[in-house]
Amino acid sequence: MKKTFVFALAVASFSLLNLEAKAQTDTTQTTQEPQTTQTLEQDEQKQAIKEDELPDAVKEALKSDALKEWTVSEVYKVAPDAADAEAKATYEVFFTNAEKKQAKARFDETGKVVK
Repeated sequence: MKKTFVFALAVASFSLLNLEAKAQTDTTQTTQEPQTTQTLEQDEQKQAIKEDELPDAVKEALKSDALKEWTVSEVYKVAPDAADAEAKATYEVFFTNAEKKQAKARFDETGKVVK
């Protein structure tokens, strides 16, 4: 009887410690990490624009069946890389849906999805 009680106490203690460690891990994952230089440079290349400022081809792409349940929340024009002479501006569009899920897509000027 005494061994069973000690074993049950040990299991309960281990479970409690495991839950506390998991809670601390979840908390540290949600904290924001400092921005790196590369991230700051990318932010400098982004310019917030209105949805109606998008090229017509991108507006048509946003009307596709795949995006019909998503609402545009933010739009950015991303300047091309200065080192690449053939690079063109892209448009980064952030979406939300009825379930408050978020998504992001990037389009070129012709309305094609860019990875």
